[in-house]
Amino acid sequence: MKLNKMLLAPLLMLTACELTRSYDEDIFPEAPPVLVCFASIENDRPVSAYLFPTVQALDTASANFISDAVVELYKDGGFLEELQFEEDQYVSAPATLGVPGRQYQLKVRHNDYPNLVSETVLLPPPAKVFDYTVNYNESASQYSIALSFSHTGQDADSYSVFADLYADGQLVRDRVRSAISGAEPFIENDTVRFNLIVPAQVTRFEDFVPVDTLSIDSAAVFIRTISDEYNAYRASVPDDEIGGFFPPQDDLFTNFEGGYGVLFTVSSATVGIRF
Repeated sequence: MKLNKMLLAPLLMLTACELTRSYDEDIFPEAPPVLVCFASIENDRPVSAYLFPTVQALDTASANFISDAVVELYKDGGFLEELQFEEDQYVSAPATLGVPGRQYQLKVRHNDYPNLVSETVLLPPPAKVFDYTVNYNESASQYSIALSFSHTGQDADSYSVFADLYADGQLVRDRVRSAISGAEPFIENDTVRFNLIVPAQVTRFEDFVPVDTLSIDSAAVFIRTISDEYNAYRASVPDDEIGGFFPPQDDLFTNFEGGYGVLFTVSSATVGIRF
């Protein structure tokens, strides 16, 4: 089962150049290995957590996912369930979805490492769409979708907006984001506004050869509200670090005790649009 890869994959790819300690006179300080966890709790999919150990600097061994830990999920201070390892991550039962307004925490135990305990995180409420307008740009063959939705108290860059595009009821392109360079949501009078640009037609390829052009007749627009922990981690990442899954700098954001990592939450809202 592959879950939450859209947000977690960038974190996992970035760890190779982020979880580091500064190089000092050709000597890296040694530290005992600890656990690293990247996890998300969302309102429309099961809980997902990736778990792996740190390794020493210059160690050529790869940091593998840990499959034999005990990963416990807590909700509003009470034990909810133990996550199960599947493929490369720990996941909750399919019916266990995050509930907006509730608080969550992860606790991890493993015989070879110190216990890993997250801070308590709040799942923000999903955005509510007040209205939207659709305009067609014939010369560019594009639709412009202007959205106005409720502000949930997050920063503007905590909102992610994208669309799945359909033709005759069939999904033909997913996760389409705005084609406008630098476009991002902005907050005005407690309302978030965003302009999403999507193509009016999608070309289908076979073996890299165009075989058909489909006219888009509808879209599912997703508005995702991401908790502050995700952006705090991304903002703390240095640009010039030497790679490796070894102990990070002290100023790299983490909301776990006993190790490193990030537990964040996401609330999604969906609006269907016909062109």
